[in-house]
Amino acid sequence: MALLKINPDVENYVHEFDWKAGQIDGEEMRREIVSRFEDGQLVILKNHPIKIDVELLGSFEVPNTKRYRELSYKQLLFPKLWKARDRGVMFGTFGLDVAKYLRVRAEVLRINRELLSLLGIIFPSYRVEREQYSWRFLSTDYSVHPLHLDAYGSDEDRHYVRFFLNLDRVPRVWRVSHRLDELMRRHYHERDWGRFSDVPPNQFGDIVNDCFRENPDFPCHEVKFEQGDLWLVDTRTVPHGVLAGNRMVATHFWIDPQSMADPAKRLDARVAALHARLGGTAEAAE
Repeated sequence: MALLKINPDVENYVHEFDWKAGQIDGEEMRREIVSRFEDGQLVILKNHPIKIDVELLGSFEVPNTKRYRELSYKQLLFPKLWKARDRGVMFGTFGLDVAKYLRVRAEVLRINRELLSLLGIIFPSYRVEREQYSWRFLSTDYSVHPLHLDAYGSDEDRHYVRFFLNLDRVPRVWRVSHRLDELMRRHYHERDWGRFSDVPPNQFGDIVNDCFRENPDFPCHEVKFEQGDLWLVDTRTVPHGVLAGNRMVATHFWIDPQSMADPAKRLDARVAALHARLGGTAEAAE
């Protein structure tokens, strides 16, 4: 069960749902999860249906170098052994123990499939255009992952769903702060963000990140995710930083924004509306 340390200076937008208890009226709970997620809130699922083989996934060590910090599922499932990077992580982790590698591979495939299946259960209308799974087996701390908004650099109008599943006995500890909407309301005029009203929302987050780069003492909640905890959040709207954590898997699902329960809540529409309301020149997306 996740442990929360709430900062009274930051809106509490962290919500926990008991998946098992919610099966009594699953549709009502599902709709609330979707609404809160599309609002840009952080949702934690307690007693979710995804099981993990803790012993297996904790039984090996990946070479401790920066290049292996985040491994895509393709590198784990389809290693290109003629490439030094893939060959290094495979042999450095499993040596010649092919049987163990195949067991780990099967576990990775199963968890990936179950995360995709859970996406379909929670968001039945969502049309997935692309999927990515990032498996992390090395320690992460604040020097590696400081407080920030994700900014993907694309100019595409896309919606995203990110699940995070802590696989490790050690808690994964996040700091989360004022959401994008609140940050824009607080700092729009003093930072003259109207100058960037034409910047695509997927890139605008990096402009906002100057707030965190310049002020390391930004007010934050602290969330401690225990082993097996599952949470979902649009990391383009919720500033997050990792204080501690080891093994985990994170998804990245590209979603057609028109398939959302409320397409008006997509990032492009939200940022455009805020620019228009706060004095920029962008027109609110329809």
